[in-house]
Amino acid sequence: MMVDEEIKPRPDEPEEPLAAQEIGGGTPLNDDMKIPSYPVDENYETKEGIGPGTPLNELETTSPETTAKPAEVANKLPEEPEKEVPSRPEEPVAEPREEEGDFAEELEQALENEPELGEIVKGRVLRIDEEGVVVDIGSKSEGIIPREEFLDARGEFSAQVGDEVDVLLERRENRDGLVVLSKRKVDKQRSWNAANMALANGTSLEGIALSKCKGGFVVDLGGVQAFLPGSHMDVRPVKDPDTCLNQRLQFKVIKLNRERGNIVVSRRNHLIDELNQQRSQVISELKPGRLVKGVVKNLTNYGAFIDIGGVDGLLHINDMAWSKVTNPRQVVKTGKEIEVLVLSIDEATGKIALGLKQKSEDPWVNIAAKYPVESLIEAEVVSLTDFGAFLRIENEVEGLLPISEISWTKRLRHPKEILKVGDSLRVKILALDPQAKKITLGLRQTEPEPFALFMENFRNGQTLDGEVKSITKYGAFVELVEGVTGLLHISDMSWDGSLKNPGELVKVGERITVKILEIQADRKKISLGLKQLQEDPWIVAAKKYSVGRVVKAKVVRNTKFGVFVQMEPGVEGLIHITQLEKGKERSEPKPLPEGEYVQAKIIKVNSKEHKIALSIREFMQDQEQVEMKKYLEPANKPGISLGEISGLSREELLKRFPEKPENE
Repeated sequence: MMVDEEIKPRPDEPEEPLAAQEIGGGTPLNDDMKIPSYPVDENYETKEGIGPGTPLNELETTSPETTAKPAEVANKLPEEPEKEVPSRPEEPVAEPREEEGDFAEELEQALENEPELGEIVKGRVLRIDEEGVVVDIGSKSEGIIPREEFLDARGEFSAQVGDEVDVLLERRENRDGLVVLSKRKVDKQRSWNAANMALANGTSLEGIALSKCKGGFVVDLGGVQAFLPGSHMDVRPVKDPDTCLNQRLQFKVIKLNRERGNIVVSRRNHLIDELNQQRSQVISELKPGRLVKGVVKNLTNYGAFIDIGGVDGLLHINDMAWSKVTNPRQVVKTGKEIEVLVLSIDEATGKIALGLKQKSEDPWVNIAAKYPVESLIEAEVVSLTDFGAFLRIENEVEGLLPISEISWTKRLRHPKEILKVGDSLRVKILALDPQAKKITLGLRQTEPEPFALFMENFRNGQTLDGEVKSITKYGAFVELVEGVTGLLHISDMSWDGSLKNPGELVKVGERITVKILEIQADRKKISLGLKQLQEDPWIVAAKKYSVGRVVKAKVVRNTKFGVFVQMEPGVEGLIHITQLEKGKERSEPKPLPEGEYVQAKIIKVNSKEHKIALSIREFMQDQEQVEMKKYLEPANKPGISLGEISGLSREELLKRFPEKPENE
């Protein structure tokens, strides 16, 4: 049946109104009875065309006239004589074969343009109601999308009538005859594709930080959600994370897993890339020796970072001033704009070194000619440290006054004990190194040296009074005059050498009389003596205690090699282990009770070394000889003699026990 053909009533039948056609059914129905206007042969096989239940066959009736094709009826109407059918000259009748060909072409083209399920198509928003958003995709039916699919990350509805949207065809028709579409799935697919491309190409994509979560933030990428670790929100730690929420930011994709639906992003990486690009651009425009303006960004112990066009350069503390700078805050302040000189640019690392002092001429160039060594100058104290004080000689030129060069007489722990910032001092230049930019100053050199004055007034062998300043295990330090101290060694405190602790003889703060033993001018040292004020007891002892004399001595101490005994104060002797007892030699002698007195014979005297050797063994032998001699005298024979007991004659006994001279 041709679509454009007009159905005309037969001439012999009364005209009746055309039957209404039900939507989608293709079957003409009467308005009143809802039955077909033309009876159809039940045995005739129908063919289905576009739309369910629409027959493409020509309608047939039980009468021959009604069963003829409309085209044949039209052709036969002019041949009947009884009634002539008026023709329409203005509307030429198309040939049936050409009309059928045009319809097939249109049908084929319509089928080709019909989108397939799962295909993404463009649509236009027709209307918005409570049920959803109605979209025209150019199909025979309109589509509908739930309203929530048009809510953005902030929950705001973003659709408007007339907007063009990309949608996914999910189903041909729902129960209301509308095509089922989805915008969310298209957005999700595109977000995944964008994330894949960003990860592969290293590019950034836009997203919104929706909320905080454990360890970071939830970021919406326009269709999918990603995880942003807290440490990757910014280059520096974020003090208030809430300030980053609900903002459109740029992110780098650092990890993606489609199977698990995980995406991890980083804003820090994006910012670092931006900084690197900005740094590269700024560095390409900078050259060493160029003056640039910048803002002091932050201060450290070793310098200040200056922002020059979005790129940080380091102004080191040594490049701030020609003089000594201990704290960057002395020269620059945070937030202030300054002009600096570009010193160097490291293309490999992108580090920029800046200088401030290089803007002016180096004052150290002619410093040696202006301030020669040994000259006296006026300088101002600008800072104090544990090791000394820094003095300003002129603008940008400072010198160091070491703590050891402040006073001749005082032992300072810190310069602040006698100096303060702002003091004006007359100092002497001790050393100068223009290349190292160092000047050493001296304050005490402006006054006479106490040691030199002492050497002018005192000589070796003189005695004088002094105050005991300190005591050590090896002696005591005695201040002779202000600023001059000598050492009283423990060996020069007593003649006997028995002193073990100097504190037993002298006390701190006590004034004592000492003798100058030696003055070492080159080392500025003085040796003092206390025992030298008394006569050396060994000079008298050398005459008094001769070899062979028997003395009664006091046991002082026991040692492994013998026993020390004291014959008188200041004079000691040693009884060696071999001289302790007659006929007995011990590697470890039996100790003698300390404090008891023993008799011993002097067997050796060395006055130069102050040594006396004694022997108990020889003393006992001498006693035996004396007893033997007394016994052998004729007057001493009250009874039986030794010779008689032993059966030996007197001559034989004298041979075995010879008599010794009396002087021994």
